[in-house]
This record gives sequence, structure tokens and C-alpha cells, in this order.
Amino acid sequence: MNDKFSKLILTGILICLIIIAINLNNIQISTPNPNINVSAETGEEIIQLAPNRIAVVDNSTNSGMRGTILVYEYNNNKKTFEFIGNFNYADYFSNPQKYGIPMK
Repeated sequence: MNDKFSKLILTGILICLIIIAINLNNIQISTPNPNINVSAETGEEIIQLAPNRIAVVDNSTNSGMRGTILVYEYNNNKKTFEFIGNFNYADYFSNPQKYGIPMK
């Protein structure tokens, strides 16, 4: 009787392991890459803000747009990125009083 019970338990464990192995093949795990360095020479970076929203950051000193963040959202219907807005973080840190941040 003990031998039959052990075989039954082992068969149940085997069936559970097979089910788990089959289900693991169907699971898709996506790992976001939040920072993609486009070019070290130009100083531009693409940063993922949300699943369908990215920002292009210009860190180069001689571009004329240094400190500008351009935000784009992906349109599933058109299959393109659409411009949403921009923000100049360099100006934000250089002139915080302009944005309502009190200076000490």
C-alpha cells in the first residue's frame, strides 16, 4: 500500500511539473530598457517614460538645444511617434525663480 501511495504522489508531482513547464513557455516577460544611448558623440539619449511614451534628451554643449527634453507618444493607429511637448531642464535649473521655485 505504501508503494502505491508513493507512486501516486510522484505521478501527481510529475503531472504538475509538466503543466508548469508548458505554462512557462506561454509567458512573455518584457524588460524595459529605460535608457538607450543614441550617440555618445552627439550627447543625445532616448528615455522610455511609459510603455508608449519616450523622451529625447539633448546633453550636447554645442547643439543650440542643450538641456531640451522632447517628449513623443507612440500612436498605435498610425504606427508613428507624435510630438507632445518639450521642456528645457537646463533653464529650469539655471533660473528656478522663473518656474515659481523660491530662492534662498
